[in-house]
Amino acid sequence: MTSSRMASSARVAWLLLTATVLVAVLTVVEENLRSAGTVLAGVAGVAMIVSGVRRYRPAAASWPWLAVALTLWTVAAALVHGQGRGTLTVVVCVWAGQMVAAGVVLHSLLSVPRQTVRSLTAGLDLAIIAVVLVLVAAQIIRAGTGEGTNRTTVLVSSVDVVLIGMLVRFAVARRGLGPSSRLLLVAAFVAIVYDLSSALQGRRMSLPGEASQALGVLMPLLFGTAALHPSMTGAFGAETFARRRPPSTALLGLLPLVLVPPAVGWVADVSGTRSLPAWAVPVAGAVVAGLCLVRGSDALRLSEHLAEHDPLTDLANRRGLARVFDEAPTSAGSSLLLIDVDEFKQVNDTHGHDIGDALLLRLRDRLLLATGESGLVARLGGDEFVVLTRSDQAAAVAERFLHTLEDPFVVGDLVLRTGASVGIADAGAGTTLAELLTHADVAMYAAKAAGGMQALAFQADMRIEVARRFTLTSQIRQLLGNENQDVGRLEIRYQPLVDLRSGEVVGAEALVRWLHPEMGLLAPDAFLGLVSSNRLDAELDAAVLRDVLTQMARWRDQGLRVLPISVNLTRDSLDDPRLADHVLAALASLDLPTSLLHLEITEHHQLAADTPAVRTLQVLDAAGVLIYLDDYGTGYTSLEYLNRFPIRMLKLDRSVVTSLDGGQVQLVAAVNAMAVTLDLEILAEGIETAEQRDQLLALGIHYGQGYLFSHPLTVADFAASMLTRADSADSADSADSRGTDSKGADSAGADSTVPAG
Repeated sequence: MTSSRMASSARVAWLLLTATVLVAVLTVVEENLRSAGTVLAGVAGVAMIVSGVRRYRPAAASWPWLAVALTLWTVAAALVHGQGRGTLTVVVCVWAGQMVAAGVVLHSLLSVPRQTVRSLTAGLDLAIIAVVLVLVAAQIIRAGTGEGTNRTTVLVSSVDVVLIGMLVRFAVARRGLGPSSRLLLVAAFVAIVYDLSSALQGRRMSLPGEASQALGVLMPLLFGTAALHPSMTGAFGAETFARRRPPSTALLGLLPLVLVPPAVGWVADVSGTRSLPAWAVPVAGAVVAGLCLVRGSDALRLSEHLAEHDPLTDLANRRGLARVFDEAPTSAGSSLLLIDVDEFKQVNDTHGHDIGDALLLRLRDRLLLATGESGLVARLGGDEFVVLTRSDQAAAVAERFLHTLEDPFVVGDLVLRTGASVGIADAGAGTTLAELLTHADVAMYAAKAAGGMQALAFQADMRIEVARRFTLTSQIRQLLGNENQDVGRLEIRYQPLVDLRSGEVVGAEALVRWLHPEMGLLAPDAFLGLVSSNRLDAELDAAVLRDVLTQMARWRDQGLRVLPISVNLTRDSLDDPRLADHVLAALASLDLPTSLLHLEITEHHQLAADTPAVRTLQVLDAAGVLIYLDDYGTGYTSLEYLNRFPIRMLKLDRSVVTSLDGGQVQLVAAVNAMAVTLDLEILAEGIETAEQRDQLLALGIHYGQGYLFSHPLTVADFAASMLTRADSADSADSADSRGTDSKGADSAGADSTVPAG
């Protein structure tokens, strides 16, 4: 349903609610309309529920059953209207309707996850309501034990009082109720009061002309109006019953119950009925008031706890850490550990925030175990934890915690591994918490820059490195945003990809460098970490891709035979659902065939089954853009992973190739056998010796790259040494059929020579 239709339906529901109130007022004024009004209102209420169910199609079956209950009550009202009295059939219909309604409520309550821990707050809320209910029920029983009083009246009245208490408990404890849920609460309250008023008169339903029949008119119309509001689809949902108010807000809903004990005494005096002993009402009032005071004190204590503790881990937050630090007799002799979890964002992105939260709880447990009784553990937010401990214990705590990370974390069906970087700062006399956190942060980044999974203590000269990283980060942002020409420029180096059998260059991999105005040509290791930590990966990918495609078009226009170029993509780019459209549009705008672009995804970035990358890569593959899996043999890849994504070539990691020097050929042979089975080609990275090349050829590997063939080359050097004139290559190309993609060449001299798999 569109938003405009939803808004229109909501307006209709509110108009019906206004009409319902007017009808109820009319039946109060006009005695002759009351009896027939209960029947007509019941029929209208059932019709409105049926209409709402057909219109909004709620998943829960509670609404149809509510219509059944309302139908039974309407039948009872019709019998009373026709016969002028309550009969056995009327009683049966009323009881049957109440049983069905009770079943609806019970089913909804059972769908809510049970609380495993009962808090003091919840117990006090129940105690306050229970005291009030006991007092009211006791007064009803006391008044009903006189001569001629129907015992059924006492029983039904007492049950109705309990039901009112349950409604009060639900209303004060739940938050975020939609309009339909609120209307249902009001309708249920009216229904119970209607039943209670009839029971107090010794009947199961009001007789024609009685004023209480106005409630019988109002109740079904309220139920029907609730069904016609668009929010009715979630009215009986588990999430509606599970959302709880903060304790302080719930307390405000309970405070009016303090007025119930004196009200009970006043009603008994005015009505002249038998009342409870004189001491009962003031004692009950004092108990309710006392419980409310205790409840308020508990709410205040809980609010103070929440203000100083992290809601997920229940560890101290920054405010709680500050209080403990400030209350210490002296800061001298204490140290602060700042812990940053490695690759935590990847866990969240791959498996979702629920898994991420579960991992944080397990990290908390291990950190508490490593800290013991010697310090305070806090969480600053995200994946950053802090330990405040004695200086002589700081290094040992860090070592114990890092040691615990050697074991994987089991979260549901997942086995997760993660690392951490720890910065340690020692406090001196007069050191503030802000200074301590700054020093620990500097040390933590130094540990992360050194490779992670280690702890480093703060040294003054670390500030220089942090300042350098800060400056580089700012310059990178300006570089990628084309905001300042004085920060240098990106340069692309092209490393040839070679057919090991013939030595022919069949393509190249684009490798980014940063030509810095002061530090010269920076290798990727000098700045890619900063790009990733500042979430600039997608912007860098776009800049490199744009540069490569423009250069290929330039080579084509110069009459050169263009070879396929491989460009690396990070996870952030792959998670963009618009990536395929952007890539294909860029190729089309430059009139480049899709087969000239090969995209490499790395094994180190695990991609979830539901990531947009699946569709993105499938679209690109179908368009003719080949997909390579880079650094194979070092990351997350499984056979299912290879099957899910349209991988055409595996790029065997340099570490696997290097293992050949030690005679470990079995791994490469096994990978090649798997690739043959899956119809994949393999390209070996990092080939540096002729012996490695010969071994790879003997094992069936046909493609490679590495310093044995060429270092990464500048644009000019690559064009001069690796690219030939398009016209001189035409005759050789026509005679040499290597199974290239049909989209691999066009009239501009483009050629795709790497097999498509």
